[in-house]
Order: sequence, then C-alpha cells, then structure tokens
Amino acid sequence: MQFQFKMWSPLHYIYIVSPFVILFVLWLFLRKRSDKTRYIVGVVIGVISLCIIIMRNVDIFVSGGFNPEIIPLQVCHFGNIAVFIALVFRSKTATAVAWCLNIVCAFASLVVADSLAGYASFFEITAQAYFWGHMFIVLGAVYAVMFKIVRIDFRAFLRGILCVVILLIPAIVLNSYFRNVMGFDINYFYVYDAHGIPFQMFFDLGKTYAYGWFHVNYVYTAIVLAMGIAGMTVMYFVQKGFQRLLYGRR
Repeated sequence: MQFQFKMWSPLHYIYIVSPFVILFVLWLFLRKRSDKTRYIVGVVIGVISLCIIIMRNVDIFVSGGFNPEIIPLQVCHFGNIAVFIALVFRSKTATAVAWCLNIVCAFASLVVADSLAGYASFFEITAQAYFWGHMFIVLGAVYAVMFKIVRIDFRAFLRGILCVVILLIPAIVLNSYFRNVMGFDINYFYVYDAHGIPFQMFFDLGKTYAYGWFHVNYVYTAIVLAMGIAGMTVMYFVQKGFQRLLYGRR
C-alpha cells in the first residue's frame, strides 16, 4: 500500500501529541491502581519498545545484509533499548539516559519528522519503526517518571552521563571506519559532521583532522558533548520538578 507521511499534515500533528494523549489516558486509568499494575503496564511498554528496534534491524539485515544502521549507537536507536531496561529492570541508570537524553531527541524527531516523510511508503517496516519507535521512547521515558517506576537520583544521573560518554567513544571511531573504509553513510551521535542537524555553525568553529581513515573535529565533538550534558542536566531537574508537581514532596 502506497501512502506517504507528510510534514504538518493532520497525521503529523496527531503524531506529535500522541504520546501525551496516551499518557493522559494511562494516568486516568492507573492513578489509583497498585504499583504492581503500573509496573506490568510499564513492562508491556518496554517490551514493545525493544521489539520495535529489533524488528527494524532484522528487516534491514534481511533486505540488504549488514548495514551499520543496525548497530544501536544512534541516540534514538539505543533509546528504545534504554526504555526497555528502565521499565523492565527498573534501572535508574537506564531511566536517567532515557529521560535525560533520549526523550529530547525522540520528541524532536516527532516534530521534525523529515526522515519519516522521506520514505516512499509510510507502511514500510523501517518507516513504521521510525513512527512507533520514537513515540515509544517518549511514552516509555515519561511513563517511568510519571508513575515513579524509577526515581532518578544524582548518582544515577552521573552514571547516565558516563554511559553516554562510553557509547560516544566507539561511535566516533566507527563513524570514520564505516564511512572512509567501508563506504557507508553513517553518523552516530551526529559527531562526524553536522549533516541532518542545525549545528553547521558549531562544526565550522573547528577543523577536521585526518589520521589515515580516522577523521575527527575535536571542537565540534566537544561542543556536541557539552550540549548533550547540559541538556541532560536540565532534564534531570525537570524530572524532579515533574514528580514534585504530581506527588508533592513525598
């Protein structure tokens, strides 16, 4: 079936608000339910989130063999995994990553859904994975905080930042390897260059150094990392304010 997603269409507006509509319905249904019931619903959300990224990666591999796109080093790709770990295993660290980092990037992908609009058919598996995957990152990350499945304390927040840095290191190396050795167009964390995000001015502040096949723009990479940490810090305090708004000082 041929149907193309269009930016700023009625479907796009519904897409943008859909996680929050679902969360509102869940809040009405679960606000007086037991913690066990809330946890079970969270597990379902987490499992669906994981299945979406698995479905996407299997489809890519079956359709064309190995592609770096199946390695979950892009922010929103490991976001689905973080939501799964957060909700199923009640991991504070995974919740810190999902809430403080992934939710911002995922919601931005709901609003600026150019990639989704670029698919020939909305019903392609990878298009559906984009549609549902980003939605469930927002849904799952907010759900974990809204229903106090996990409380993100400061130590968990710091571990979340450490996890992001640990993932960033191989991403920097693999970007160059897959691009300059294997010929793939890949840009984990958007740190190889600013293609696809409005960061060209930051990229131009630095210079790309080449060490054989390994290329790196130190200034741009440092700016992206600093902005990521700053954004995560803001979201950490937003989480505390959000839970205080819902539950007071308890």
